[in-house]
Amino acid sequence: MLNRRQLRIKALESVYAYDKSLDKNIDFQISYFLKSNKNFFKLYVTCFSLLKELHLFANELHLKNQKKYINKDSDLNLEKFCNNSILKRINSNDFLSKKIEKLGVNYWYTHSELISSIWNDIIESEISFKYLNDKNKSFELDKSYLTNLFRKVIASNKKLYDFFEDTEISWINDLPLVNSLVLSSIKNSKKSSKNILLMTDIYKNDEDAEFGVKLLKSVINNKETLQDYISKITLNWDNDRIAQIDLILLEMCLAEFLFFKSIPVKASINEYLEIAKEYSSKKSNIFINGILDKLSKDLSKNGTLKKNKRGMQ
Repeated sequence: MLNRRQLRIKALESVYAYDKSLDKNIDFQISYFLKSNKNFFKLYVTCFSLLKELHLFANELHLKNQKKYINKDSDLNLEKFCNNSILKRINSNDFLSKKIEKLGVNYWYTHSELISSIWNDIIESEISFKYLNDKNKSFELDKSYLTNLFRKVIASNKKLYDFFEDTEISWINDLPLVNSLVLSSIKNSKKSSKNILLMTDIYKNDEDAEFGVKLLKSVINNKETLQDYISKITLNWDNDRIAQIDLILLEMCLAEFLFFKSIPVKASINEYLEIAKEYSSKKSNIFINGILDKLSKDLSKNGTLKKNKRGMQ
């Protein structure tokens, strides 16, 4: 599910788009933000639908190989892949099938060449060679194989990456977290359970569901106030001279200081410093850290920083 950091990143994208837009329509940005969150879940379902499609592809190929009078040396015995416990659970999962249909995840029918490309990477990998030729069979071996296969072969496929990038504008930013969630579902599979544990909702709880929209509104509706606070700290810098991403990160963290009573100051600062490492320049991290530290101390000193018991931890 979407974590707070990913929600902050999506809010950052929306605030940036708002600042660049001519009409300054906050409702449009909120709508875009919520759509981006839904697309995150769609990407998650799409990744599992890919595993399902690869399993079906292998089963069809295995049937064709069985019908041949003479098998080539290159024809691998795919029975073990077809009987992989985790892949069978993914293929028969009713919740996944319903979500695939509901979300319109039907990409592979028109991208058969991509499936073939990924499949070639699979059968040519050392991971598959060892697995398919290992006479030992167990649930743990199946799980270990699929974990390594997804992490080292499938998720790293360049053509798949390009496909995700071309399909939805937000998917590339979402992909690292989605990949980790897919791996988590595979790793946490239990032999005693008949189903694979899948994420069933976009958000962890109602509080997280409201967090991103509240953050977005808090920044956009209080732009002047937030920038005034920042200007007092950066006396030698006009806000126009601060890189736009850096300024937005400062505004967002300051908004958390002022309008999110339950979030500790240190937690907010650490989150935005991590985001700055990924989305801003190398020197931005030091600059942002210095400004946020000064802001938090000044707000605390003059009594403006009001956190509840949870936010003081």
